[in-house]
Amino acid sequence: MAKAKSIIWTTGLVIKTFNLERIYTGFELLQDLMTVTNDLTPTDIEMLDYRREQLTRNVNGWNEETLKMKFIAFILDMARYDVGKIQGVFETEMSAVVQGYALKVVTDFTVARVIEDYIDKPYFYFHEYKQKKNAKDPAAQVLLAMLVAQVHNQDGKPIYGCHVIGELWHFMVMHDNKYAMHKGLNATEPDDLQAILLILRKVKQILMLDLIE
Repeated sequence: MAKAKSIIWTTGLVIKTFNLERIYTGFELLQDLMTVTNDLTPTDIEMLDYRREQLTRNVNGWNEETLKMKFIAFILDMARYDVGKIQGVFETEMSAVVQGYALKVVTDFTVARVIEDYIDKPYFYFHEYKQKKNAKDPAAQVLLAMLVAQVHNQDGKPIYGCHVIGELWHFMVMHDNKYAMHKGLNATEPDDLQAILLILRKVKQILMLDLIE
């Protein structure tokens, strides 16, 4: 078994090592995720506009933790993921042996079935947050987390994820060894930020209707 702790993972290395295939166009799961109907309330829009204004003024100065606490956490809270034992949890450590590599990841945010302090099963949705000036390769970290989730879940169902660099949100979907990544939505743009919240809520719908056993 290979030790992966000292490996500096890049997207290309993850693809090569785990025989992944990126689909650039026509990946139906991603297309479906990105297709949303705007049913936001005036209160939703007001809250988004306030956060968007703060992000626009400060995105180039905020560090990773400030970006997470002052902006991203509020948007995730508006998605209302917590339903019964299904919760959104921050800073979740997960590990698995994937194709002979011992992988350990710490996801900034995971939707999972939670029993007290025990993460019973990760439900396919991971975030990595990077402040723009210091971003390295957050997509690689999300891919690793998705691979770990596949091993944990053992159900052949899609894995949904997202990584954030500054104001840009890149949604991702993996199924088997294929994955696709959106070019990015700009959270400083009103229409894009509304779409981000709608997509986050759609992830919840997908989980509740199709994926959660």
